[in-house]
Amino acid sequence: MSQESESLNQPRPRIIRSMVLIVLYVAMVVWAFHGQSTSWPHEGSWSSLAYWILCPGIVFQSFVVFHARLTGRMPTRRVLARLITVPLGLVIAAFLGEWASGLSMDAFERAYAPFVAQVGASLAAPCSLSAKYFAIPVVAAYNAEAGRNPTAILKYNSRRFVLSFSGGSFDMDGSTIYFDSGSGRWRKFHNDSGIAVSGELDKLTDGLAACKLRSMPEPR
Repeated sequence: MSQESESLNQPRPRIIRSMVLIVLYVAMVVWAFHGQSTSWPHEGSWSSLAYWILCPGIVFQSFVVFHARLTGRMPTRRVLARLITVPLGLVIAAFLGEWASGLSMDAFERAYAPFVAQVGASLAAPCSLSAKYFAIPVVAAYNAEAGRNPTAILKYNSRRFVLSFSGGSFDMDGSTIYFDSGSGRWRKFHNDSGIAVSGELDKLTDGLAACKLRSMPEPR
């Protein structure tokens, strides 16, 4: 019996290897997902690379284990198996990236809800209360967990305001996160996207007074 035939008839070592790889890959994906979902909001994240690289491997190795358990031998048409498992893995990767990004933004919005409420209640003189806004316990706790000392740009008049922050991205261009009191909603866009190029945010804030709200005092 050839070495190849013997390997096919005795798949246990390969099953064990595949299961070890699955555990390792899943642990790395979970770590990346947790990091992305609990971070300051990004428009595209380097954490997504872990999903794109590892999720196809998880699906393929899971197929190997399932096939070996079902048939008692390792799959022989591995190229065909990869043609099926790789696209499925990429779909899962895209889903995880969007899910983690959504969780990150949801956490940011919840933490900053009292921040925007305070700004809206202080439009007569909102810029002098910067320290008060960032000292709100839920805001301070969120910033500490995210490892950020953010600066906000506030543009306002006596009736409405637009509050914006810098967000992260997968490249050096960064992103912008902003709240429009007119719509009562947060939005996020990559700084190289159509929204940035069209100047939509500039049009929204045209004619409004502006100031910076800092979580930390300016260095002297």
